[in-house]
Amino acid sequence: MDLAGAAAVLALLSIPASVLIARWQMRTTLAQSEATYRAALEVAEVNHRAALEVLDANHQKALETAEANHQRALELAAASHRGALDVARKQAEAEHLRWITEARTAEYRLFEASLAQFRRVFLADEVVKNELIDAHHEMHRSRYAIRQLGPGEVYDVVERIDLQCGLILVRFAKRTSQIPIERAEWWQRAIAPLRLELGEAVKGMLDRHIASI
Repeated sequence: MDLAGAAAVLALLSIPASVLIARWQMRTTLAQSEATYRAALEVAEVNHRAALEVLDANHQKALETAEANHQRALELAAASHRGALDVARKQAEAEHLRWITEARTAEYRLFEASLAQFRRVFLADEVVKNELIDAHHEMHRSRYAIRQLGPGEVYDVVERIDLQCGLILVRFAKRTSQIPIERAEWWQRAIAPLRLELGEAVKGMLDRHIASI
């Protein structure tokens, strides 16, 4: 066999070897690609789970923050509501105190006016029975109005004055001949100290009202 023939035989023999090598290389490449793909999938799965965990943690934290903010908002709203109620209550109490103080003062003046009229009639040169009865009737009416308005220390003095004037009415209404000086002495003993006591009681009530404003 010449050299040309030998080369041809060798060429034919070399074809299957290269094909086998190429296939082996292709399989190796495919196997590497598959391994790389699987590794990428595993990494992606791990990253996905990690991302889900982070997302879940963030979501839970966001829920907790939202709940805390909601609770805080409720507490602030409740505190604001309580504050508004407290302001309204204090305003109502102040308004009531102002009204009752005005009503008390007006009724005290009516009582004082009735008492002054009773005194004028009683200390006149001649006592007019009907006028004395009318003045005492007005005092009696005012006494029960003051009983409703209070306070107790004022009503206590008013009641004693009214009772003393009632005694005067019983003792002196039929004795118009009683000389004025005796009636004046009786008034000075029985009523004058109570009038001073009434003035002090009214002043104390007004002082407390001013202090509370």
